[in-house]
Amino acid sequence: MFNLRRKWVMQAAAAALIVFLSLFLSACAKNPVTGEEQLVFMSEPQEITMGANYYPQVIQLNNGTPPEDPQLQAYVSDVGQRLASLSHRPHLPWQFTVVDSSQVNAFALPGGKICITRGLIAKMNSEDELAGVLGHEIGHVTARHAVSAYTRQVLMAGAMLGLAIALSDSDYAPAALAAAGVAGGLMMLSYSRDQERQSDELGYEYMTKAGYNPMGMVKTFELFQKMQKSEPGVVEGMLSSHPLPSERIHAAEQRALASPLSSQPFKTAQFSRSLARQKRLAPAYAQLDKANALARKKQWSQAVVHYKKAIAMFPKESMFYSRLAVAQMKQDQDAMALKNAKQGARLSEDGFYPNLILGMVANANRKYSLAVDAHRKAAAVMPDHVINNFFLAYAYDKTGPRYQAVTYYRKVKSAAPNSQYGQIAAKRLSQLGYN
Repeated sequence: MFNLRRKWVMQAAAAALIVFLSLFLSACAKNPVTGEEQLVFMSEPQEITMGANYYPQVIQLNNGTPPEDPQLQAYVSDVGQRLASLSHRPHLPWQFTVVDSSQVNAFALPGGKICITRGLIAKMNSEDELAGVLGHEIGHVTARHAVSAYTRQVLMAGAMLGLAIALSDSDYAPAALAAAGVAGGLMMLSYSRDQERQSDELGYEYMTKAGYNPMGMVKTFELFQKMQKSEPGVVEGMLSSHPLPSERIHAAEQRALASPLSSQPFKTAQFSRSLARQKRLAPAYAQLDKANALARKKQWSQAVVHYKKAIAMFPKESMFYSRLAVAQMKQDQDAMALKNAKQGARLSEDGFYPNLILGMVANANRKYSLAVDAHRKAAAVMPDHVINNFFLAYAYDKTGPRYQAVTYYRKVKSAAPNSQYGQIAAKRLSQLGYN
C-alpha cells in the first residue's frame, strides 16, 4: 500500500511539474519598454481587468475622493493623460485619481490605474512636481512591474505546490499547501531598487517629452527626504513602497541638470488655480490630522475637540463626522456617535468607511436593521473586507435571516481563520450547528 501511494504521489508530482513547465514555456512576452522577452503569467487583457476590478476598492480604502473638488480631479487627469499619451503604452485605459488621504503617497495598479493622495499634492508647488510623480507611476505600469511581482508570486506558489504534492503523505503537507495558497494569492505592489530606478528614468523621459522641467522630480524627492525627518509617519507609506536611497536623488539631479528644460520656469499658474480649494481647506485637514494622532494615542476626548474644529471649518467632509463618531463610541457616547455616523454616511452614501463605521455604531446602539443596511452598502464596495463581513454577520444574527449570518460568518472564518474575527465566527457557527 505504501509503495502504491508513493507511486501515485510521484506521478501526481510529475504531472504537476509538466503543467507548470508548459505554463512556464508559454508565458514569455516582450517587455513594452525594453523590447526584451520576459517571463510573465498575466496577459495584457488580464492586467487591464485586474486594475479595473481593484481600482474602485483601492480608492475607497483611501477614503474616496476629496469632496466637491471636480476641478482638481480634472486637472490631475489632464496632466496624467498627457504624460501617458507619450509613454510606451498609450493605448491602455489610463485613469488618474486624487484620493482623500492625508498620507503622502502615490501608487499604480496594473493596467494604467494611478492614484495620488490629497496629502501629497497639497504639499507640491508646481505642475512639474506633479508630472514627476505621475510620470514615475506611469513608468511602473509601462514596464509592467506589478505583473513581474505577480509572476514571482506564481513561481513561488508553483514551487510550493510541487512540494506539497511530494509531501502529501507526510505531516508537513497541510503547512505546505497553506503556504502555496498564501503565496499564490498575494501580489505585493512594492518594487525593487532596479525597478524604482527604471521608473525614475521613465518618468524623466515622459515628463521631458511633455515639456516639463525635470527638476520637478528632484524637488519632490527633496520633499520626501525632508518629511522623512520631520513627519516620518505621514510619508511612511510612500517610502516603504518606493525606497529613496541617496543615489536615486543624485541620479535624478544629474539627469535634470543635463536637460535644457532644467533652466525653464516651473509651471505654477494652472497648478495654483487647481489647488486653490485644497489650500483653503488645509487648516481643516490639519485639525483632522491632529485628531487622528490623538486617537492613535487613545486620547479620545482631546481627539473629539479637534474633529469638531475640523467640522466647523468644512462641514461637508464625511470623514470628519465618521472619525468623530468612532471617538465618541470609544467613550461610550453611543447616541452622539450614531448621530455623527449617520451624517458621515449621508455625505458619502457609497463610501466604504462611512458605512462601515455607521454599521458598527448602529450595532453598538442595537439598531440592527440600520447596521445591516450600512454594512451591505460597505460590502457592495469591498465584498471581501473581513471586519465589515463580521459585523454584517453579527447584525444578521440579531435580525435574521439566520442563513445570511451563517454565510458571512463562513466568509470571515475562511478569509481570516486565525484572527479574532475568524475565531469568533468559527465559535458562533459551531453554536448555530454549522461548520
